[in-house]
Amino acid sequence: MDTPFCEVVALGDFSPWAKQLLNEWQTDGILRIQFEKSISHFCSSPTIRARAEVAILENSPAGRSAVNQIRSSNKKVLLILLGEHFSKEDLSFSLKQRAFGVIENAVRTDKESLHLFHRAGVQCNDLNQLSLVLQNLKGLFIQAESEIKDSALATEMKVGLGKIEKFSSSNEFFNSEEMADTQAVTSLPLAKSQTLGEVLLTISELERTGTLWIRGGRPNQEGKVDFIQGKITAAEAGSVNQLKAIYRMFLWEGARFLFNRKNVEDFETKELIPLEMSRLVQEGEEQFRRFQKVQKEVPPVHLELDIEPHSIQVATEMTPVEFHALVQVVEYHHLSDVLDYSPLWDVDVYESLIRLRKAGHIKVR
Repeated sequence: MDTPFCEVVALGDFSPWAKQLLNEWQTDGILRIQFEKSISHFCSSPTIRARAEVAILENSPAGRSAVNQIRSSNKKVLLILLGEHFSKEDLSFSLKQRAFGVIENAVRTDKESLHLFHRAGVQCNDLNQLSLVLQNLKGLFIQAESEIKDSALATEMKVGLGKIEKFSSSNEFFNSEEMADTQAVTSLPLAKSQTLGEVLLTISELERTGTLWIRGGRPNQEGKVDFIQGKITAAEAGSVNQLKAIYRMFLWEGARFLFNRKNVEDFETKELIPLEMSRLVQEGEEQFRRFQKVQKEVPPVHLELDIEPHSIQVATEMTPVEFHALVQVVEYHHLSDVLDYSPLWDVDVYESLIRLRKAGHIKVR
């Protein structure tokens, strides 16, 4: 199989569903699993303590307790949480504990899960290689220290090695709150059951810095939202930006999310979208409810539309929003362009076009 396997430790007890899934991945060569029921034994084992490990726990109260126990120990662990369902509280816990990733309601051939294992295996190997290099550097430095005549240089080298060692140690790299928002901490795939509104509120409440990537259930439905300490600075979805992009993504069904943490300094702009997050989410969810009511009547975005000139009379009545949508049709024709170039929210355009079509004012070109 193309996907490189990953060595993992399966910690604690697993439900029949989770155990079957893990065994299937092991049979397929995706994982090499060591089952360890005792969390205490795992945390105290000197053999495991010496190197970084990938650990899988099932999302449950017992799993949460195990995570807290691991985080309080001097361990090098990349945590992956597995479960049939993740609530908003589960997701918040995963973010706070800096889990490497979450896997929700996966199947044997779930590509995102396999990619997650691949990344975990690569990063775990890199960490162990770094540890080995550090050991060799320290050995070389000890041998050469007596021959370095410049004492200031020797001190600087010693301090530098100490900083690198501290950075890669279990307490700093895996457990330190100060490291929570750096690029050293990997991206976190968010739970499938979360809505965009719930994800935005979670990132806001936890004051995260980074980029949220969103992929809808249909082709070309891809976008992103940038955050600085939980505040939105920028958003993109196709050709549209900022609030229009965010509200467009609220209309996507079957959306999947991936959050990449970053440093505040990595963002070129500090401009914020001046709207309180709860109000933004409330408006986005209201637009989604409106969209659901007309969804079956929404035309495909590749259609070309045109005005039906004979239907427009002096006495024809239209709302300002409908008139604007009609002007957009006359100017751009393609529905995708009508949506992109209109300053109105997508759901307003959809509702207006449906009413105009029913009234006979527009037609498919």
